[in-house]
Amino acid sequence: MYNMRSFMFRKPSLGLYWAALMFIWLLASSAQANSHLAESPLLKATLLSEHSRVVPGRISSLAIALTPAANTFTHWSGPQALAIEWHGPDGTYFDETQWPKVQTIETPAGTPVGFAGPHYLLVDYAFPTSLDPTQHPTVTLGATLHWQVCQQSNPSSCQAGSSELSVSIPLGNTFEPSQQQQFQQARAQQPVLAPWPAHFDIQANQLTLLIESQAAVEHVETNGGPGQTFAFIGAGRHLDLTAEQSVETVDNLLVIRQPLQANAQELGHADFPKALQVQLSIGSAQYELLATKVTPTLANSAQAKPLGLVFAFAFLGGLLLNLMPCVFPVLSLKAMALAQGNQAGHGSRIKQESLWYTFGVVLSFLVIAATLMALRAAGQALGWGFQLQNPWLIAGLTLLFVAIGLNLAGTFQVGTRFMGLGQGQLSPSQHTKARQSFATGVLAVLVASPCTAPFMGVALGYAITQPPVLALSIFAALGLGLAAPFFIIGFVPALARLLPRPGPWMETFKEWMAIPMYITAVWLLWVFGRQTGIDSLVLMLLTIVLFATALWWWGKQQLRATRRSSSIAVVWLLLALAAATFYQSLAVLQATATSHTVDAEGAWSQTKLDQLRTQQPVFVNMTADWCITCLANERVALTTDATEALFAQHQVAVLTGDWTLQDPAITKYLATFGRNGVPLYVLYWPGKEPQVLPQILSNRIIREHIEANLN
Repeated sequence: MYNMRSFMFRKPSLGLYWAALMFIWLLASSAQANSHLAESPLLKATLLSEHSRVVPGRISSLAIALTPAANTFTHWSGPQALAIEWHGPDGTYFDETQWPKVQTIETPAGTPVGFAGPHYLLVDYAFPTSLDPTQHPTVTLGATLHWQVCQQSNPSSCQAGSSELSVSIPLGNTFEPSQQQQFQQARAQQPVLAPWPAHFDIQANQLTLLIESQAAVEHVETNGGPGQTFAFIGAGRHLDLTAEQSVETVDNLLVIRQPLQANAQELGHADFPKALQVQLSIGSAQYELLATKVTPTLANSAQAKPLGLVFAFAFLGGLLLNLMPCVFPVLSLKAMALAQGNQAGHGSRIKQESLWYTFGVVLSFLVIAATLMALRAAGQALGWGFQLQNPWLIAGLTLLFVAIGLNLAGTFQVGTRFMGLGQGQLSPSQHTKARQSFATGVLAVLVASPCTAPFMGVALGYAITQPPVLALSIFAALGLGLAAPFFIIGFVPALARLLPRPGPWMETFKEWMAIPMYITAVWLLWVFGRQTGIDSLVLMLLTIVLFATALWWWGKQQLRATRRSSSIAVVWLLLALAAATFYQSLAVLQATATSHTVDAEGAWSQTKLDQLRTQQPVFVNMTADWCITCLANERVALTTDATEALFAQHQVAVLTGDWTLQDPAITKYLATFGRNGVPLYVLYWPGKEPQVLPQILSNRIIREHIEANLN
């Protein structure tokens, strides 16, 4: 009989070893990532996993390997383009599909764009961390591929179909690589991801693509120029690919224009997606970038409105500027001067002063506007209030307000030469009074720069994009609005009679008016210190002491019947020391100087905004230290306990952009909303268009905007 016991306990044979190894290999192979192949006469498609074992919560990659039949191709864009729907367990993250380099396909009927030969479509993905490998040892991912394969010899002869692809992937605590060679080939087919900002718009029956990058322009110019550059734009169903594409460089802009198809020329801005994929071929290299649609702005809306409405906005903005705190010190001087002239027989004098004041205001607006437009044409990224971004001007204005305050307080008198700016004399000549009124208008415009009244933002943002004559006309309307109250008082006797009668009280009132001047000087000093640093601020304070001492000593000499040359020399010496200290205060600008107090986490940048706005609500606050309206809004609305609690309750991230000093990135951001100055408040809510809030804020306004997005 067969001895079973001897069989069980004898040494195993070599054949049994091989049998056992084969069994173990079969078990192991069943745990690998198994791919599903879809095949048709014209296209073979396979779904591949870069790892044979993946970790939940960690990024891995899938690839669809496509092999069209010989002399056929697939489309990249348009109604015939490849389309993919990715599938996985609930909570699985799939990134955007990564396309290989687009090719121009030569056919008898034209040059469509797509892919010929073997190519790969990549996607990054991650399983949710809630997937437990012990409970889900293997998970299946799927893709629905909609395809259309066309013959190169006859591109109108196409075969369409759909393929269901899947791959089973084991889960574990470590990654195990797989299909490495194929994924290397897939990534070698990818275009280079370019960090170049790009936007597109639809105008004049064409799509205009703007790439704002000096690096892109230089790359084009060093690789054959615009003639060797072509953009593959992911809007094929709307573009006339048979028409010639226009490529040109303008300063740091690469401008590409592609005509629309005849049946798409009735489409508008809203008929295109928010972003388009673009592959840019420059010489032998190919780059990929995402072009976002230009956001419709209030400035663009204004273009569709009657021009008279824009001028009305400008006039109303200037009129309301009279209520802003930054203009009050100067307006108080002008009011005092008109009250002084409110005597019998002085009606014509009030009219003349009103006209000269209006002329000074309007001319100053025109000069600032012309300077702003010239600097912008020269490539400077500037906006309304740009002059207060310059520490030299801030320092000069500080000394000017100190001098005006000392003059009003009676410390010194300068007759007809200087106090045209301060309205300091009570009985000047007719000619002098005209000069004073004109200079007061100039000063009013200078100090009005920190404030932005309602309606002003829309008007200024529109004006800066218009031809020079129209833009200057809008700025003139703004100036007329600012000058309107005093102009009307001068030409409406009934209003002029409402002004108080002159008398001894005016001397006391004039001295009290020195206090707003000193307060304005303190505020300017604060802005100066934020722009330049503590060392420069200390030197500027020393400059003020020397300057004020010189004016005080000059006032003492004015009271004497005769003035000794030595006393005059002391004045000049003090002024020379003040000038030297003034220059030194601006020569030691600190690299560590900080403007608006913003922590690194809350500081605005376009990159940070783009990252956050897809994840949570974001409130953008564009401000500046010299912007009085901005500071007032922060005190009464933005930094209150109620608003901070509201932001915390709804997880609203706050990003603050500081425009105290020149910042081209902020200037560009302001321009996207048709604005040319601060403040600007924008609320981003996931899945919705950005919402611009009013320039004058309150807790109620902020709460209403947030609650409206909850519905």
